[in-house]
Amino acid sequence: MASERWVIPGIVKDGVAVPRQNMSLPEGIPVEIHIRQVDLTPELESELEQWDKASAEAWAMIDEWEAESP
Repeated sequence: MASERWVIPGIVKDGVAVPRQNMSLPEGIPVEIHIRQVDLTPELESELEQWDKASAEAWAMIDEWEAESP
């Protein structure tokens, strides 16, 4: 079973990470907070998003193949 990856944009206010969108997450779910400098051009950001999407699709195909294998 593949673990689902969510990207929730946010900002830090008074030392606390605050999501920019209203999203309800299950209580007790483990999370990782990755801090990155955002100096990317819109073109590079778009390209990275496409690579991320392709990676997720590839893992989904692998998971499906493994589930169908005897």
